[in-house]
Amino acid sequence: MSQFIKANYDKLLVALAAAVLAVSGGWVWSHRAELVRLRHQPVAVDVSGAAYVPSGLTSPEAKRAVWTQPSTQSSGSGWLYEVFTPPVIYYNPLARSFTVTPQLNLADGGTPFGLELLAVKLEPYRLQLAGYFGAPDDYLAALVSPGQPETLLARSGRRFESLGLTLKSFDVRKVEVTNPDALPVYDVAALAVLLDERTGEEVGLDSRKRKLTDTPLAVLRLSTAGAAPRTLHEGDAFADDNATYRIERIQLEPPEVIVAKQTPGVPLPETRILRPAGKEGGLAAKPRKFPVSSQTALATDGN
Repeated sequence: MSQFIKANYDKLLVALAAAVLAVSGGWVWSHRAELVRLRHQPVAVDVSGAAYVPSGLTSPEAKRAVWTQPSTQSSGSGWLYEVFTPPVIYYNPLARSFTVTPQLNLADGGTPFGLELLAVKLEPYRLQLAGYFGAPDDYLAALVSPGQPETLLARSGRRFESLGLTLKSFDVRKVEVTNPDALPVYDVAALAVLLDERTGEEVGLDSRKRKLTDTPLAVLRLSTAGAAPRTLHEGDAFADDNATYRIERIQLEPPEVIVAKQTPGVPLPETRILRPAGKEGGLAAKPRKFPVSSQTALATDGN
């Protein structure tokens, strides 16, 4: 085959050219009407006799962009973050905490601050076991919730929807009390187990003592006459007629609270370390014991 191509190479090229020419001619013949139309179609706009009118172009409206003021962070009003000017952070070794207020403002007394610390304590659990009613095998648990005046009576399985708690079990039993005597001493106690729906954990309650959480609270009072005490968490803020106070940090032992006071017209807040006046520790009170009847009893922790 290759020898045949070599021998007739020129003839094959001529035949191929003739075939291409024939195909081209056939295509031109089949599209002759379209080619005639395109040949006579104008390719430019006829502007003879008409003046040129440029089209009007409007310049875009220029808008001035103004950046909004940085928002206050959760750590306090002084913690303002900008793109190119971050806050200057100071460390106070006495309070063992960071602040954006210079240490010169971290005063520990001197000028009046307008706020005093009464106590530091742990936050009570949202449901407490106050005691019980009834006879053996038919006891009712008496429970109280901080902020609710009524006593809640319940048996095992009762769900407290508003609190997110379920009374899983309840029992009244004699519990041995540690004492230096050789003979054992017993106390009657009501014991309950709650299912905390918020955490999924079981929480034990004892009628002889309050159930506390790990959350610290500060009991503060404004220095103005007749001011009522306020119980606040870390991060809480409140205001009076002269300033706004924010609780920056609460420490249990030794009891102290770091408070930032923002006064209108003053660029930086004044920060103070407050301590209870004339008090050293001592946050928990001793529970009291109550006599128990064999038929009906109400035992409480006296708090």
